[in-house]
Amino acid sequence: MDRVQLARLLLVASILYVIGFYFVGAALKPGYSQVSNFVSEYNATGTAWASTLTYAGFFATTLLLSSFLFVAAPVAQVSGVSRFGFWLLWSAPASYFLAVIAPCDAGCPVEGSPSQLWHNALAIVAYFGMGASIALVSLAPGFSRFKFRRAFMLLTGIAFPIVFIAMVQPDLAQWGGLLQRSLDAALAASLIFVAWTLMTPSRGATRV
Repeated sequence: MDRVQLARLLLVASILYVIGFYFVGAALKPGYSQVSNFVSEYNATGTAWASTLTYAGFFATTLLLSSFLFVAAPVAQVSGVSRFGFWLLWSAPASYFLAVIAPCDAGCPVEGSPSQLWHNALAIVAYFGMGASIALVSLAPGFSRFKFRRAFMLLTGIAFPIVFIAMVQPDLAQWGGLLQRSLDAALAASLIFVAWTLMTPSRGATRV
């Protein structure tokens, strides 16, 4: 198996694991709603199954996404600003790791404990980083022949900060979880485009 194949396998495994994590987590949390509750509320301090979901959910996802980026980095056909964008993709595993090191309070409020404040600050950095990363990676030369993929990723990059701001507005609280998951889905699709557009297997590919 070469690096490209392994990177793609790790990405697919990451996406499937996150889907499973979200559904299992929602089933375990009393009264949890995929539509209104944020992902970080899975391991909110003092709530049911918080410790289990911290490590079996957020930490495991961090490791999977980090492994994908580590394997993919040498074979991703990026240069200039798109290379910078690729490195900013580390914001994705960071967005899950922040729930490990700074879990939110119950309900994930705007203000709260020191952990909640750190969680909010790191979330802003991670989400804006993910938006910038997807937009910049879409400028890679490999996307020049794939207009739809490039347009989708540019729109996703623009949408990240806009949707992030929208999902924390009190008036949209009942839709916060759905808005967040729409960003997760757009990010997953963008990473699939990256893996199947900017990473091309070759006969001389490094085997791992």
